[in-house]
Amino acid sequence: MYMLTTLVFTLLAVLFSRSRAEVTSSSKAGLAWGGNNNEIAQFTSTGKVSWYYTWSPKSYVPDTDIEFVPMLWGGRQTNEFSSTINDTVAGGGVTAVLGMNEPQETQQSNLTPSEGADMWKTYIEPLHSRFEGVRLGSPAPSGAPSGKTWLQQFLTECDGCTVDFIALHWYDINSTQFISYLQDFHETFDRPIWVTEWACQNFNDADNQCSEEEIEVFLNVTQSFMDNTDWVERYAWFGAMTDLQGVNQDDALMNSDGDINSLGKQYTGDEDNIPHGVSDGGHSSSLPATSVRWLLWTLFFLHFAPILAI
Repeated sequence: MYMLTTLVFTLLAVLFSRSRAEVTSSSKAGLAWGGNNNEIAQFTSTGKVSWYYTWSPKSYVPDTDIEFVPMLWGGRQTNEFSSTINDTVAGGGVTAVLGMNEPQETQQSNLTPSEGADMWKTYIEPLHSRFEGVRLGSPAPSGAPSGKTWLQQFLTECDGCTVDFIALHWYDINSTQFISYLQDFHETFDRPIWVTEWACQNFNDADNQCSEEEIEVFLNVTQSFMDNTDWVERYAWFGAMTDLQGVNQDDALMNSDGDINSLGKQYTGDEDNIPHGVSDGGHSSSLPATSVRWLLWTLFFLHFAPILAI
């Protein structure tokens, strides 16, 4: 009897945990927008997507109701950033500015921690005193092990700088590792987290990529975690564009014509496009919630029927 009672309450805990893990209507979701002239409104109709960025200080979107978050990508953008950022923020609606893109990567903004700190102090830190309430997001390292080290050294070099939240990127195929990575960054830097790029993409083994079904489940698991974790403030899947530039094309949120696809609908909270399952190393399995409920009711009856019959 004791063992059956324990099993019943264990399964109840699993079911309640599962229900909490579903994708919610939270508006943390954003767009890493490379959509050029494609219609951004097709991603905003559900209300789940609330913001976007373009890896630059310019929005490139003439008319939208969602928030634009400007970014200083790196050294090649300093002139453009300094000449436009004040007008962009003063124009209203901007609540945050993002720092440099994957600074420890030679093919990206390619900065030493010291160079990154100097760039931050020159172009980004002044926004803290110039515009009340505008929050500043750290440079976003890639998911390589060197990323965390770079960011730690940057914060040491930039002692006294205002870094309100940590931005980061992550690419791989295991949702459990993704969640652990976020938890480690949060514990290490003790700041809220923005995931400004992530996708089910294997850069270590080009022949072992996620299938469309595995991507759907991977997105569901990771997005559910972030929606239900208070210290993850915002996130943006890679990516909202027709050409993913070396990332698994099945991760795209739109088709080759620029129209939102089924993954895009899933990302934006369309209930008809949300799978239910768990991801393990890029492979998925699923036990429907209805099956769990029937099992619970059966165990409940077997356990309590003799008591109720007394």
